[in-house]
Amino acid sequence: MSFSSEPENPWSYVFLSFFRNNPAAIARDLKKRGRSELSWGNIALASFANTLFVMFLFNWRYVIFFFLPFSYLGHCFSYLNRYFRHYGADPDKPIAWGVSSYGRIYNWIFFYNAYHAEHHFRPKVHWTKMEAFHQQIAELQKREGTRVINHAHMLGFLDPNLPKRRGIQPSAPVSASN
Repeated sequence: MSFSSEPENPWSYVFLSFFRNNPAAIARDLKKRGRSELSWGNIALASFANTLFVMFLFNWRYVIFFFLPFSYLGHCFSYLNRYFRHYGADPDKPIAWGVSSYGRIYNWIFFYNAYHAEHHFRPKVHWTKMEAFHQQIAELQKREGTRVINHAHMLGFLDPNLPKRRGIQPSAPVSASN
């Protein structure tokens, strides 16, 4: 069996990723982290479940028709943002592991999170120093082909320079010779 390094279709990634989490794997991971984190995780989960239950008792229509759909859509926007922070990045070059966007308003609102290639290259640089760090490595990024988009990552599908997804190549036909 061969695996393709082809990225997943953005729309299936965005709308289905929410349902791919494995609760058993999450519980195992929490147990590995230790007792203190496990208890805080349990407290947070129990608090959320109790709040949701009380909300349901007071107004079940609100929970079913407003809270849950908008919560799901919030997760979808988060996954859409995540997808385009990495789509078109070069996994073979550490300086180009992420995709950056340098819009001032976008970066100001999201604490310079759009300097994503810079973040992957030096994750310990504080967000307040990200713009200055970008200025230091801009020439190297240009030489290495670090991908940049001109708007918010969640609008990455509008990028006119969006790299084309390669179609999955069919495997060679298997001939049965007896």
